Amino acid sequence: MKTVTTSYTVQDFIAALERKEIIVNRDYQRSDEVWPDAARSYLIETVLLDYPIPKLAVHQVTDAATGKSHKELVDGQQRAATIRAFYENKFALSSAVENKDLRGLKYDDLDIDQRTTFLNYQLSVDLFLGAEHTQIREVFRRINSYTFPLNAEEQRHSKYQGAFKWFLHRLGLALDSVFEETGVFSQKQLARMADNKLLAEICHAMMNGITTTNKRILDKLYADHDEEFEDEEDFEERLLAGVIKLTEWEDIHDTSIMKPFQVYSLVLAIIHVTEPIEELKEVFDIDDGIEIDNEEAVKRLARLAQAIDDEVETGKYAAFVLASSEKTNVKAERETRFKYYCEALTAE
Repeated sequence: MKTVTTSYTVQDFIAALERKEIIVNRDYQRSDEVWPDAARSYLIETVLLDYPIPKLAVHQVTDAATGKSHKELVDGQQRAATIRAFYENKFALSSAVENKDLRGLKYDDLDIDQRTTFLNYQLSVDLFLGAEHTQIREVFRRINSYTFPLNAEEQRHSKYQGAFKWFLHRLGLALDSVFEETGVFSQKQLARMADNKLLAEICHAMMNGITTTNKRILDKLYADHDEEFEDEEDFEERLLAGVIKLTEWEDIHDTSIMKPFQVYSLVLAIIHVTEPIEELKEVFDIDDGIEIDNEEAVKRLARLAQAIDDEVETGKYAAFVLASSEKTNVKAERETRFKYYCEALTAE
Protein backbone atom coordinates (compact mmCIF):
# COMPACT_ATOMS: atom_id res chain seq x y z
CA MET A 1 0.00 0.00 0.00
CA LYS A 2 1.15 3.52 -0.82
CA THR A 3 -0.22 6.77 0.55
CA VAL A 4 -0.02 9.86 -1.65
CA THR A 5 -0.94 13.29 -0.35
CA THR A 6 -2.85 15.31 -2.89
CA SER A 7 -5.57 17.94 -2.98
CA TYR A 8 -8.75 18.91 -4.76
CA THR A 9 -10.42 22.27 -4.99
CA VAL A 10 -13.96 22.19 -3.62
CA GLN A 11 -15.22 22.73 -7.17
CA ASP A 12 -13.24 19.77 -8.55
CA PHE A 13 -14.16 17.53 -5.62
CA ILE A 14 -17.89 18.21 -5.99
CA ALA A 15 -17.64 17.61 -9.73
CA ALA A 16 -15.90 14.27 -9.10
CA LEU A 17 -18.71 13.27 -6.73
CA GLU A 18 -21.35 14.26 -9.27
CA ARG A 19 -19.61 12.23 -12.01
CA LYS A 20 -19.27 9.33 -9.54
CA GLU A 21 -15.53 9.35 -10.02
CA ILE A 22 -15.47 9.43 -6.23
CA ILE A 23 -18.12 7.42 -4.40
CA VAL A 24 -18.90 7.17 -0.72
CA ASN A 25 -18.07 3.84 0.91
CA ARG A 26 -20.52 3.79 3.81
CA ASP A 27 -18.84 0.75 5.34
CA TYR A 28 -16.39 3.22 6.89
CA GLN A 29 -18.97 5.74 8.07
CA ARG A 30 -18.96 6.05 11.85
CA SER A 31 -22.52 7.29 12.12
CA ASP A 32 -25.56 7.66 9.89
CA GLU A 33 -26.62 10.80 11.73
CA VAL A 34 -26.40 14.02 9.76
CA TRP A 35 -24.49 16.81 11.45
CA PRO A 36 -26.76 19.47 12.98
CA ASP A 37 -26.87 22.90 11.35
CA ALA A 38 -24.50 24.44 13.89
CA ALA A 39 -21.72 21.95 13.10
CA ARG A 40 -22.29 22.14 9.34
CA SER A 41 -22.33 25.93 9.44
CA TYR A 42 -19.09 26.09 11.41
CA LEU A 43 -17.36 23.88 8.83
CA ILE A 44 -18.52 26.08 5.95
CA GLU A 45 -17.42 29.22 7.78
CA THR A 46 -14.00 27.60 8.27
CA VAL A 47 -13.78 27.04 4.52
CA LEU A 48 -14.89 30.59 3.72
CA LEU A 49 -12.20 31.92 6.09
CA ASP A 50 -9.67 29.70 4.28
CA TYR A 51 -8.68 27.97 7.51
CA PRO A 52 -7.57 24.31 7.32
CA ILE A 53 -9.92 21.43 8.01
CA PRO A 54 -8.89 17.81 8.65
CA LYS A 55 -7.78 15.73 5.69
CA LEU A 56 -10.13 13.55 3.71
CA ALA A 57 -9.10 9.98 2.90
CA VAL A 58 -9.76 8.37 -0.47
CA HIS A 59 -9.07 4.79 -1.51
CA GLN A 60 -8.29 4.18 -5.18
CA VAL A 61 -9.66 0.75 -6.01
CA THR A 62 -8.30 -0.94 -9.13
CA ASP A 63 -9.70 -4.05 -10.81
CA ALA A 64 -6.62 -6.03 -11.79
CA ALA A 65 -8.55 -7.94 -14.48
CA THR A 66 -9.93 -4.93 -16.33
CA GLY A 67 -7.45 -2.29 -15.30
CA LYS A 68 -10.33 0.04 -14.43
CA SER A 69 -10.34 1.95 -11.18
CA HIS A 70 -12.58 4.14 -9.08
CA LYS A 71 -12.10 6.12 -5.89
CA GLU A 72 -13.92 5.61 -2.61
CA LEU A 73 -14.24 8.26 0.09
CA VAL A 74 -13.39 6.39 3.28
CA ASP A 75 -12.91 9.19 5.82
CA GLY A 76 -14.46 12.66 5.91
CA GLN A 77 -17.91 11.72 4.67
CA GLN A 78 -19.76 14.23 6.86
CA ARG A 79 -17.40 16.99 5.77
CA ALA A 80 -17.85 16.10 2.12
CA ALA A 81 -21.64 15.84 2.47
CA THR A 82 -21.78 19.21 4.24
CA ILE A 83 -19.72 20.97 1.57
CA ARG A 84 -21.82 19.47 -1.22
CA ALA A 85 -25.12 20.25 0.52
CA PHE A 86 -24.12 23.88 1.02
CA TYR A 87 -23.10 24.18 -2.63
CA GLU A 88 -26.53 22.83 -3.59
CA ASN A 89 -28.30 25.42 -1.37
CA LYS A 90 -29.72 22.75 0.95
CA PHE A 91 -29.07 24.70 4.15
CA ALA A 92 -28.33 28.22 5.36
CA LEU A 93 -25.55 29.14 7.78
CA SER A 94 -26.83 29.21 11.35
CA SER A 95 -26.27 31.68 14.17
CA ALA A 96 -23.40 29.47 15.38
CA VAL A 97 -20.98 31.09 12.94
CA GLU A 98 -18.80 33.85 14.35
CA ASN A 99 -19.09 36.15 11.32
CA LYS A 100 -22.49 37.75 11.78
CA ASP A 101 -22.60 38.81 8.12
CA LEU A 102 -22.66 35.14 7.10
CA ARG A 103 -25.57 34.10 9.30
CA GLY A 104 -28.63 32.99 7.36
CA LEU A 105 -26.83 32.86 4.01
CA LYS A 106 -27.03 30.03 1.51
CA TYR A 107 -24.47 29.47 -1.21
CA ASP A 108 -26.46 31.53 -3.72
CA ASP A 109 -26.47 34.43 -1.24
CA LEU A 110 -22.67 34.68 -1.14
CA ASP A 111 -21.01 37.49 -3.07
CA ILE A 112 -18.68 36.67 -5.95
CA ASP A 113 -15.51 36.85 -3.84
CA GLN A 114 -16.96 34.51 -1.20
CA ARG A 115 -18.06 32.02 -3.86
CA THR A 116 -14.60 32.12 -5.41
CA THR A 117 -12.99 31.46 -2.03
CA PHE A 118 -15.37 28.57 -1.42
CA LEU A 119 -14.90 26.91 -4.82
CA ASN A 120 -11.11 27.36 -4.86
CA TYR A 121 -10.60 26.07 -1.30
CA GLN A 122 -8.03 23.27 -1.26
CA LEU A 123 -9.21 20.03 0.31
CA SER A 124 -6.21 18.04 1.46
CA VAL A 125 -6.55 14.33 0.70
CA ASP A 126 -4.65 11.18 1.61
CA LEU A 127 -4.97 8.87 -1.40
CA PHE A 128 -4.46 5.16 -0.63
CA LEU A 129 -3.09 3.17 -3.56
CA GLY A 130 -2.93 -0.61 -3.81
CA ALA A 131 -4.59 -1.08 -0.45
CA GLU A 132 -6.84 -3.82 0.87
CA HIS A 133 -9.80 -2.81 3.02
CA THR A 134 -8.15 -4.49 6.01
CA GLN A 135 -5.10 -2.28 5.53
CA ILE A 136 -7.22 0.88 5.49
CA ARG A 137 -8.92 -0.13 8.72
CA GLU A 138 -5.47 -0.73 10.19
CA VAL A 139 -4.39 2.77 9.15
CA PHE A 140 -7.18 4.34 11.19
CA ARG A 141 -6.66 1.97 14.09
CA ARG A 142 -3.03 3.03 14.28
CA ILE A 143 -3.84 6.74 13.93
CA ASN A 144 -6.33 6.49 16.78
CA SER A 145 -3.88 4.57 18.97
CA TYR A 146 -1.44 7.50 18.91
CA THR A 147 -3.94 10.19 19.87
CA PHE A 148 -4.32 11.53 23.41
CA PRO A 149 -7.40 10.25 25.25
CA LEU A 150 -10.07 12.95 25.21
CA ASN A 151 -10.71 14.69 28.50
CA ALA A 152 -14.28 15.24 29.69
CA GLU A 153 -14.62 18.63 28.01
CA GLU A 154 -13.30 17.35 24.69
CA GLN A 155 -15.71 14.42 24.90
CA ARG A 156 -18.64 16.79 25.43
CA HIS A 157 -17.63 18.93 22.49
CA SER A 158 -17.33 15.82 20.37
CA LYS A 159 -20.70 14.41 21.44
CA TYR A 160 -22.84 17.55 21.41
CA GLN A 161 -23.11 19.67 18.28
CA GLY A 162 -25.93 21.98 19.29
CA ALA A 163 -26.55 25.54 20.41
CA PHE A 164 -24.82 25.50 23.82
CA LYS A 165 -21.65 23.81 22.57
CA TRP A 166 -21.19 26.37 19.79
CA PHE A 167 -22.04 29.25 22.14
CA LEU A 168 -19.19 28.19 24.45
CA HIS A 169 -16.86 27.61 21.53
CA ARG A 170 -17.44 31.11 20.17
CA LEU A 171 -17.16 32.66 23.64
CA GLY A 172 -13.94 30.78 24.33
CA LEU A 173 -12.35 32.08 21.15
CA ALA A 174 -13.28 35.63 22.11
CA LEU A 175 -11.83 35.29 25.63
CA ASP A 176 -8.78 33.05 25.17
CA SER A 177 -6.40 36.00 24.89
CA VAL A 178 -7.83 37.44 28.12
CA PHE A 179 -7.38 34.17 29.98
CA GLU A 180 -3.79 33.91 28.78
CA GLU A 181 -2.96 37.57 29.43
CA THR A 182 -4.25 37.47 33.01
CA GLY A 183 -2.55 34.18 33.83
CA VAL A 184 -5.67 32.05 34.20
CA PHE A 185 -4.74 29.45 31.59
CA SER A 186 -1.64 28.43 29.66
CA GLN A 187 -1.74 27.80 25.93
CA LYS A 188 -1.68 24.07 26.62
CA GLN A 189 -4.70 24.32 28.91
CA LEU A 190 -6.56 26.38 26.34
CA ALA A 191 -5.78 23.77 23.69
CA ARG A 192 -7.38 21.12 25.93
CA MET A 193 -10.52 23.30 26.32
CA ALA A 194 -10.09 24.22 29.99
CA ASP A 195 -11.63 27.61 29.17
CA ASN A 196 -14.82 25.98 27.90
CA LYS A 197 -15.16 23.99 31.11
CA LEU A 198 -14.78 27.12 33.24
CA LEU A 199 -17.31 29.05 31.15
CA ALA A 200 -19.76 26.14 31.30
CA GLU A 201 -19.49 26.01 35.10
CA ILE A 202 -20.11 29.75 35.37
CA CYS A 203 -23.15 29.41 33.10
CA HIS A 204 -24.44 26.59 35.29
CA ALA A 205 -24.14 28.80 38.38
CA MET A 206 -25.93 31.68 36.64
CA MET A 207 -28.82 29.32 35.89
CA ASN A 208 -28.93 27.20 39.05
CA GLY A 209 -26.92 28.93 41.72
CA ILE A 210 -23.51 27.85 42.99
CA THR A 211 -23.19 24.07 43.26
CA THR A 212 -20.62 21.32 43.14
CA THR A 213 -20.31 20.35 39.49
CA ASN A 214 -19.13 17.11 37.91
CA LYS A 215 -19.13 15.41 34.53
CA ARG A 216 -22.73 14.23 34.84
CA ILE A 217 -24.01 17.71 35.68
CA LEU A 218 -22.09 19.41 32.89
CA ASP A 219 -23.17 16.75 30.39
CA LYS A 220 -26.78 17.48 31.34
CA LEU A 221 -26.17 21.21 30.92
CA TYR A 222 -25.04 20.63 27.34
CA ALA A 223 -27.89 18.21 26.63
CA ASP A 224 -30.59 20.49 28.07
CA HIS A 225 -29.52 23.35 25.82
CA ASP A 226 -28.43 21.38 22.79
CA GLU A 227 -31.39 22.20 20.57
CA GLU A 228 -31.78 25.81 21.70
CA PHE A 229 -30.10 28.19 24.13
CA GLU A 230 -32.64 30.95 24.62
CA ASP A 231 -30.46 33.08 26.93
CA GLU A 232 -27.47 33.05 24.57
CA GLU A 233 -27.31 36.80 23.89
CA ASP A 234 -27.77 37.79 27.55
CA PHE A 235 -25.22 35.26 28.80
CA GLU A 236 -22.72 36.23 26.12
CA GLU A 237 -22.95 39.92 26.99
CA ARG A 238 -22.61 39.35 30.73
CA LEU A 239 -19.81 36.78 30.51
CA LEU A 240 -17.80 38.91 28.10
CA ALA A 241 -18.12 41.92 30.39
CA GLY A 242 -17.28 39.89 33.49
CA VAL A 243 -14.15 38.23 32.12
CA ILE A 244 -12.86 41.26 30.21
CA LYS A 245 -13.11 43.24 33.45
CA LEU A 246 -10.12 41.22 34.65
CA THR A 247 -7.90 42.88 32.04
CA GLU A 248 -8.35 46.22 33.81
CA TRP A 249 -6.85 44.88 37.05
CA GLU A 250 -3.21 44.31 36.12
CA ASP A 251 -2.02 44.26 39.73
CA ILE A 252 -3.76 40.93 40.33
CA HIS A 253 -2.72 39.25 37.08
CA ASP A 254 -0.75 36.04 37.61
CA THR A 255 -1.53 36.07 41.34
CA SER A 256 -3.08 33.39 43.53
CA ILE A 257 -6.60 34.56 42.71
CA MET A 258 -6.10 34.06 38.97
CA LYS A 259 -6.30 30.30 39.27
CA PRO A 260 -9.30 28.85 37.38
CA PHE A 261 -11.21 27.82 40.52
CA GLN A 262 -10.79 31.36 41.89
CA VAL A 263 -11.83 32.98 38.60
CA TYR A 264 -15.03 30.94 38.68
CA SER A 265 -16.06 32.71 41.89
CA LEU A 266 -14.57 36.07 40.94
CA VAL A 267 -16.26 36.36 37.54
CA LEU A 268 -19.56 35.30 39.08
CA ALA A 269 -19.10 38.04 41.69
CA ILE A 270 -18.37 40.65 39.01
CA ILE A 271 -21.49 39.67 37.07
CA HIS A 272 -23.66 39.50 40.20
CA VAL A 273 -22.73 42.86 41.73
CA THR A 274 -23.02 44.55 38.34
CA GLU A 275 -26.42 43.08 37.53
CA PRO A 276 -27.75 40.86 40.35
CA ILE A 277 -28.66 37.24 39.59
CA GLU A 278 -31.65 35.94 41.52
CA GLU A 279 -30.12 32.48 41.98
CA LEU A 280 -27.08 33.99 43.73
CA LYS A 281 -28.83 36.36 46.14
CA GLU A 282 -29.05 33.63 48.76
CA VAL A 283 -25.26 33.77 49.08
CA PHE A 284 -24.83 37.52 48.63
CA ASP A 285 -27.96 39.63 48.72
CA ILE A 286 -27.86 42.75 46.58
CA ASP A 287 -30.87 44.51 45.07
CA ASP A 288 -29.35 46.91 42.57
CA GLY A 289 -26.26 46.60 40.44
CA ILE A 290 -23.30 48.89 41.03
CA GLU A 291 -20.45 50.30 39.00
CA ILE A 292 -17.29 48.73 40.37
CA ASP A 293 -14.59 51.14 41.58
CA ASN A 294 -11.56 49.61 39.88
CA GLU A 295 -8.94 51.22 42.14
CA GLU A 296 -10.61 50.15 45.37
CA ALA A 297 -11.51 46.72 44.03
CA VAL A 298 -7.92 45.98 43.04
CA LYS A 299 -6.64 46.96 46.48
CA ARG A 300 -9.04 44.59 48.21
CA LEU A 301 -8.51 41.77 45.76
CA ALA A 302 -4.74 42.14 46.17
CA ARG A 303 -5.19 41.72 49.94
CA LEU A 304 -7.08 38.48 49.34
CA ALA A 305 -4.30 37.23 47.09
CA GLN A 306 -1.70 38.15 49.68
CA ALA A 307 -3.65 36.36 52.40
CA ILE A 308 -3.50 33.16 50.34
CA ASP A 309 0.24 33.57 49.79
CA ASP A 310 0.78 34.18 53.51
CA GLU A 311 -1.41 31.18 54.40
CA VAL A 312 -3.17 33.15 57.12
CA GLU A 313 -5.06 31.00 59.60
CA THR A 314 -6.72 33.64 61.76
CA GLY A 315 -8.48 36.93 61.21
CA LYS A 316 -11.07 38.09 58.68
CA TYR A 317 -9.41 36.36 55.71
CA ALA A 318 -8.99 32.95 57.36
CA ALA A 319 -12.22 31.47 55.97
CA PHE A 320 -11.35 32.70 52.50
CA VAL A 321 -7.86 31.18 52.65
CA LEU A 322 -9.25 27.87 53.90
CA ALA A 323 -11.82 27.83 51.08
CA SER A 324 -8.98 28.45 48.63
CA SER A 325 -6.80 25.60 49.84
CA GLU A 326 -9.05 22.53 49.91
CA LYS A 327 -12.16 21.17 48.17
CA THR A 328 -11.83 24.07 45.78
CA ASN A 329 -14.70 23.04 43.49
CA VAL A 330 -17.16 22.05 46.21
CA LYS A 331 -20.29 24.18 46.76
CA ALA A 332 -19.44 25.43 50.26
CA GLU A 333 -15.94 26.58 49.30
CA ARG A 334 -17.17 28.15 46.08
CA GLU A 335 -19.82 30.08 47.99
CA THR A 336 -17.31 31.30 50.57
CA ARG A 337 -14.97 32.64 47.89
CA PHE A 338 -17.88 34.18 45.99
CA LYS A 339 -19.08 36.02 49.10
CA TYR A 340 -15.61 37.41 49.85
CA TYR A 341 -15.24 38.61 46.27
CA CYS A 342 -18.65 40.27 46.29
CA GLU A 343 -17.74 42.07 49.51
CA ALA A 344 -14.43 43.19 48.04
CA LEU A 345 -16.14 44.61 44.95
CA THR A 346 -18.92 46.42 46.83
CA ALA A 347 -17.23 47.67 50.02
CA GLU A 348 -17.11 51.45 50.36
